[in-house]
Amino acid sequence: MVAVGALGVSACGGDGVQDGVTEIDFYYPIAVGGPLESVIDGYIEDFNAAHDDIEVTPVYSGDYEQTLASVQSAAQAGNAPALTVLGANELLTIHEAGVITPIGEIVDDPEWFDSFYEPFMGDSTLPDGTVASIPFQRSTVVQYWNKDLFEEAGLDPEVAPETWDEMVEFGEQAQEQGGADWGVQIPSTTWGVWMLEGMTIQNGSMLWDPEIGTDVSFEDEATVTALQNWADLQEQGIEPQGTVDWGTLPTEFADGGTAIAWTTTGQLSNIAQNADFDFGVAPLPAQEQAGSPTGGGNLYVMEGISEEEQEAAVELARYLSSPEIQTDWGVESGYVAPMDEAWEMEPLAGHVEEFPQAGVARDQLDVAEPEFGTYRRQEVFDVMANAIEDVMGGADVQESLDQAQEQADQILEEYR
Repeated sequence: MVAVGALGVSACGGDGVQDGVTEIDFYYPIAVGGPLESVIDGYIEDFNAAHDDIEVTPVYSGDYEQTLASVQSAAQAGNAPALTVLGANELLTIHEAGVITPIGEIVDDPEWFDSFYEPFMGDSTLPDGTVASIPFQRSTVVQYWNKDLFEEAGLDPEVAPETWDEMVEFGEQAQEQGGADWGVQIPSTTWGVWMLEGMTIQNGSMLWDPEIGTDVSFEDEATVTALQNWADLQEQGIEPQGTVDWGTLPTEFADGGTAIAWTTTGQLSNIAQNADFDFGVAPLPAQEQAGSPTGGGNLYVMEGISEEEQEAAVELARYLSSPEIQTDWGVESGYVAPMDEAWEMEPLAGHVEEFPQAGVARDQLDVAEPEFGTYRRQEVFDVMANAIEDVMGGADVQESLDQAQEQADQILEEYR
């Protein structure tokens, strides 16, 4: 089945019951490289073949932001998809807006909910404990390193930096002795806030309070120190001046000129397909402690659909989140399969045995914290994103974060 293009999303409106067959739309984003649209469409084709009473139309809807906008527009027009993948970090915002029906209000299935890794359920659950969405394509931030550049520089190619200071040291040596164009690249556009969140966790704090979703810690010492350390990479000459682009960094790393790069584990398959050198994947380097935010997307059932469509959406969510699909999706995409059983099945079990890098993000879940996801997340996120880009352009760290804190507090005041 061919997916509908993003420009036609709002006109689909395929949900309903025809001749005993429940017809629903499924919107999904792709936020990483690779031919993943055909993989998703293949899953849906198999689902349809196995269900005489359900017909799903898969709709590729761009990236996460485009998908959220498409879902909101479709909902306002009265033709919302029954099921969609949206960022796990959007939970509070879209629930408060009445866009979704928490899946725990449709089905009571503790065995299903408890099968997923707890760090991923942390941002799948509302503050009152109601399960609202189901993990689908989840991730953490990891560091990739070029083993060939490490070896050229006289570094052990099998050992990644375990601390921030080691990262700086290894990056400098890779430039000075290994011929690297850049010792370190950490993306500061698009998902730069996600990177800073990891650094703040490593400093023993959080950018936000995930228990309530109304408070941020932009001006705290841990955040200031994290952003200053990041900006100092430019002064140390091991990261490019100005911003590092999220979208192009995986390609730049695969081209072979960067010794160490931070990005999502969801780029693993893309990098593996394009890099012609040996590379490693490791947890992020620690500062006061190790840590990374979770990331990625969940399956959400939309508000305003019929009971039959809800039931079909839940059935599709069960299928897409099943170990049988997740073991394959983990290999195809590089995302973290969200339950143990998927890692014990083929093809993922054999893939990790042959390609151990694929298991790093899962192992990092022991020190993972929920991704930034306040109420009105995008607005608050943009405040910090602007502060990061200002700092990378030379602005003072403390002043930028003080201003960001003030702006974020104004946005969140109504929820306190």
